[in-house]
Amino acid sequence: MRSRWSDEEAAAVVARYGARWGEELALRTYTSRLLGAEDRLVLHGGGNTSVKGIFTNRLGEAIAALYVKASGHDLATLEPEGLPGLDLGYLRKLRALEALDDEAMAGELRTHLFDARSATPSLETLVHAFLPEKFVDHTHADAILALSNQIGGERLVREALGDDVAVLGYVRPGFQLARAVADAYEANAGCRGMVWMRHGLMTWGPTARASYETMIDARAAYACPRRRRCPSGRPSHACDRWRPCCAAAWPSRAATRTGRTAGRSCCRSSPRRCWRSSTATGAASGR
Repeated sequence: MRSRWSDEEAAAVVARYGARWGEELALRTYTSRLLGAEDRLVLHGGGNTSVKGIFTNRLGEAIAALYVKASGHDLATLEPEGLPGLDLGYLRKLRALEALDDEAMAGELRTHLFDARSATPSLETLVHAFLPEKFVDHTHADAILALSNQIGGERLVREALGDDVAVLGYVRPGFQLARAVADAYEANAGCRGMVWMRHGLMTWGPTARASYETMIDARAAYACPRRRRCPSGRPSHACDRWRPCCAAAWPSRAATRTGRTAGRSCCRSSPRRCWRSSTATGAASGR
């Protein structure tokens, strides 16, 4: 799996939606569609995406906002209207509660939409609200579930991705999941993603592209049969993606994914080192 990001396509989406919805929401729509186009990421209805920004009300007041995918909307064909806006400041206050059942939570979400006509926000809206990251992506990636759903899955996940991914034991979707994700995020400073056991993967970033490409890289690393990473001893720019390099076992796939010969693609360094290097390199190059 490789990034489908295209500067030309991104610019076209901004040109189409930017005047009405703003550039950030336009790019959030674009990368949501890119995720939805990957059936290996969006099992059983996919996942959800969000971006945090500012909403200006009729009085001219600027209010911190969360725009999150609406329940039942398809990521692959998402429109900006499918990302209803909510009062982020209020939603974050809900974390102080000890419990909130699904019906009550749905009521809190609907009564704090900026537009009462909006579609109902995702059941996992509070997960997005409780994290400080600007762009957040969540999917049900097949390769991740193949590890996390096994006996001993947590060990397999940690071996595959190392310390840069937090691992959260299974929590039923809803308010308690939102609190658990926020707690795990804060307990794992510097993590770049989080696996929810028997559920899926969450990634984030300062831009729509960064969050999207972290998701793609993480899923690709899980899919590597030997879970090996960038070439040992090479500078970080040699691993321009956090990609699986399986030359020894899968030479044709390695050649396809890396554009290099099998003999030059065998990777041996740790997953943690590679992910950090590739993400830093992507940010430095403006990817």
